[in-house]
Amino acid sequence: MLTGFIAGGGSDIAARAVSMKLPDILGQSVVVDNRPGATGAIAGEMMTKAQPDGYTVMMLAVAQLVANAFEDKLPYDIERDFAGVSYVARNPYLVEVPVALPARTVREFIDLAKAQPAKLNYGSSGIGGSNHVVTEIFASAAGIKLTHVPYKGPTAALADVASGQLQLAIASITSGLPLARAGKVRVLAVTSLTRSKVLPEVPALAETLPGLELMGWYGVVAPKRTPAPVANRLSKAIDDVLRSQEVKDRLMTDGSEAVGGVPAVLDKHMRSELARLRKVIKEAGIRRE
Repeated sequence: MLTGFIAGGGSDIAARAVSMKLPDILGQSVVVDNRPGATGAIAGEMMTKAQPDGYTVMMLAVAQLVANAFEDKLPYDIERDFAGVSYVARNPYLVEVPVALPARTVREFIDLAKAQPAKLNYGSSGIGGSNHVVTEIFASAAGIKLTHVPYKGPTAALADVASGQLQLAIASITSGLPLARAGKVRVLAVTSLTRSKVLPEVPALAETLPGLELMGWYGVVAPKRTPAPVANRLSKAIDDVLRSQEVKDRLMTDGSEAVGGVPAVLDKHMRSELARLRKVIKEAGIRRE
């Protein structure tokens, strides 16, 4: 099971949560193979060269979908080259601001931003990254103008939110929760329709902006020509794994909720997400550097 990111990250947590129980069902070992780099493109390219026999799959992360939405010259195309196996899990982002910022709610932040168009700065892990695009979706829905400050990773951006040099970052729970729990940043919202079990006291973004949901997610994909019976067998096995309370608890360390479903569920989700991302990227005029 390939993953395009480092050990300890969200896709790695999802891959290891699934792989811990999968051997019991399939009757053979499952090896998680981390191939980080190029926003998951290294692992993605390996997938295009794998035999479509079900023995090589990948834990696809939303960041890889974002990269594909830019229609860069990637060595693969998600819609053309990959087939859905299982929609594994989904998780919200955290909307984080400095503790000293005079905005204790999403509504107060929106009002502050409207009073100072393009004067509030937000950080991301880089131009064209998932949290860059997610923040642009939030700003568009809120009707505000923010100034983007790209970094080389989420850690530096969040550190500058904590110090007050930035006024906002929308980060994954994995990245943002430690500073929040240490009291170094204020979490205004989780970007889901309902509150998260990880931070039940924090409002959902949809409580202020009805219907707005910005979710990270993970899904297992296989090479496109993988036979349907093979994909279906893997999908059913992963569904069985996701019913395990131990696996659900492991996923929840990243704030993730188990999903599951037949291969067509993930295929449909990937297509709709790519369409939405391409629309946002075009409307916001986001350019990769």
